[in-house]
Amino acid sequence: MSRVSIRGLARALSVVAVVAVVALVAAPASWAAAPTITSFSPTSGPVGTTVTIYGTDLKDATAVTFSGTSATFAVNGFTKITAPVPAGATTGPISVTTPEGTATSSSVFTVTSTTAPAPTISSFSPTSGPVGTTVTINGTNFSGTGFTTTSVKFNGVSATSFTVNSATKITAVVPSGATTGKISVTTPGGTATSAQRFTVTTAKPTISSFSPMSGPVGTSVTINGTNFTGTTSVRFGGVSATFVVNSSTKITAVVPAGAVTGKITVTTPIGTGTSTASFTVTGLRHARTVSLNLRRHLRVSGMVTVTDGFAACASGVPVLIQRHPLNAGTWRTILRVSTQTTGAYGAHVPNRSGRYRARAVKVELSSGDICGRATSETKRYRR
Repeated sequence: MSRVSIRGLARALSVVAVVAVVALVAAPASWAAAPTITSFSPTSGPVGTTVTIYGTDLKDATAVTFSGTSATFAVNGFTKITAPVPAGATTGPISVTTPEGTATSSSVFTVTSTTAPAPTISSFSPTSGPVGTTVTINGTNFSGTGFTTTSVKFNGVSATSFTVNSATKITAVVPSGATTGKISVTTPGGTATSAQRFTVTTAKPTISSFSPMSGPVGTSVTINGTNFTGTTSVRFGGVSATFVVNSSTKITAVVPAGAVTGKITVTTPIGTGTSTASFTVTGLRHARTVSLNLRRHLRVSGMVTVTDGFAACASGVPVLIQRHPLNAGTWRTILRVSTQTTGAYGAHVPNRSGRYRARAVKVELSSGDICGRATSETKRYRR
C-alpha cells in the first residue's frame, strides 16, 4: 500500500472516531432501569394493612397500586417501598410505576376485607368531669388509609368538637346535654363502645360579678357567673330573694325585704357560690347602741355599735353628752363629740357632780340609710 493510501485511511478513521465521540456525548443519558418487584410481605390482609414491597430500581416510584387501586406509599430506598392497602382494593397483583416503566408482581395480594377495620376503645381519661371536659380516648383503628372517625358520642350525644390524633388516639370535648354513660366511636368500619361509663358531673356555681353594687329593697340585680342551671336559692346577706335563671351564666334577682348589706350567694343541688364583694343595701334603718364610761376629772368615753354591722352608722357619727343635776332640773347637752372610725369616742367635760348619759342622735345618710337613735344607761358622778 502506498504512503498516500495509508495517510488517507488514517484520516478517515480519525473522522469516524470524532463522529462517534460527538454522538456519544450528544445522546441522552439513560442510566436508570425499569423497576422490578421480587416479593412483598405480608401476602394478605384487610384494607389498611401496611405492605412492604421489595425489588430493584424503586427509588423514583411515582405510583403504587393494589389490583389497579392507587395507594399512598413511602419509598425507603432503591429496593424497598411500604404502602398500606387502600380502601376499595381487591385481591390482585401489586404494581410500582417509575419514569422508566411499571413493574407488576408475579403473585397476588389477597385482600381479606374490603372495608375499614372496626374500631376498638381500650380506655379513656379522665373518667368523669363536667360539660366542656377534654377526654382522651385510646383504642385502635380510629383512622387509616382512606377512612377516619366520623362520630364520637357521650351516652348518645354527639361531641361537636373532637380530633383524631392518630389511629389509636382521639381527644373529644364533653358536649352540652351529655349525661353519664358510655363513649362510642364510629368509623366506616363500624362503631366501638367503651366498656366503662363516663360520669358527667356538674360543678358548683361561681359568682364573678353583679350589678348594681348597691341599692334599696326592690332593686333588680344581675348576677354573672357559671353553673347557675338548677339554682334553688339566691340570698342577699342571708335573706332569700326572688330570682330568674336567665342562663347557666346569668341570674336576675330582686333585693328582698329585710335584706342587709352582705355577700350574695347562689345555691344549686351541687353546692353554693358566694360573691367576693358585698351588696350594699341602702335606705335601711340601722339599730344602734351607745355606751358611756365616766372617769375622774371628768373623762367620758364609750362606743357606738350598729346591730347589723353597717359601719357608716358607727364611724364619724355625732354623740351628745348630757348632764342632769343630782337634785333637780332637766337634761342638758354639755358636749357634742364625733366617733372615730371604730365607733369609739372620748372627751373631757367640766368636773361637776350629776347624772350623765350619752345619746347617739338619729342620722340620715346620703345613701338614704337611717342610723337609729340610741341612749346609754345613766351614770351618777360625784366630784
